[in-house]
Amino acid sequence: MDNIFELRFSFEQKTKDEVIYKFSNKQGGDFNVFSYHWQCFVWAAIIGFLRNEPRKLTPPIADRPFSLNTMMNNHGEKDAQALICLTIAKAGSLDIMKNPVDAINLINEYANGGFYHIMKLMENGENSFNDLEKVKQEIFSRNYDDNGLLQPAPKIEEYVVPEEEYNKKVEDDEPDIEVNTQEAPMKAERKSHRWSLSQEKDLLGYYQAGMTIDQLAKLFGKDEDAVREKLAQKGITI
Repeated sequence: MDNIFELRFSFEQKTKDEVIYKFSNKQGGDFNVFSYHWQCFVWAAIIGFLRNEPRKLTPPIADRPFSLNTMMNNHGEKDAQALICLTIAKAGSLDIMKNPVDAINLINEYANGGFYHIMKLMENGENSFNDLEKVKQEIFSRNYDDNGLLQPAPKIEEYVVPEEEYNKKVEDDEPDIEVNTQEAPMKAERKSHRWSLSQEKDLLGYYQAGMTIDQLAKLFGKDEDAVREKLAQKGITI
């Protein structure tokens, strides 16, 4: 079976010329936003995923210079992991990881959708993306109108958990331990070592995608024995 980390991504020559070359300064672009082609590709892919806007690629297709391994080897471990997570989420099942070519093709289509959205904004003069803050805004604001134009993000009021409510929750979770407000940070730290249902699901997906025990331990903030134990509970013995 193909190794998902070695398969190379695809993108149209049009998007390479109009977006990647422009914003990847290693290739001589006008702005110093990205250092590598793959960083610009990840940016477009995340926009495509967030907008739920896949788009089939049409020829001519550009050369395929990078893969997930390229990202992993150039300080892009979290970028690679994010793409895998988003792929599983959009596919709706871990089964997508059993077909690495299908998973990569799905990422390609969402990246292509993101590239076309970026080009549309550039044509409309909505955003020149000539600095990192504008690049981040396009990812994190996530508030678009029906025409795909970025709108101001709604203000979110911060919710502060009342002390009595917090203490009651901790007591319900750990009834044998006396709780006070001074102990709360320590208890929160202990709870962070537990496996949530979503973490267990992601663990299986990453393992099936080919990540090593060491990589999984760093990703989830666990020691390697804890990762092996959890995998064993899922019927995977290493």
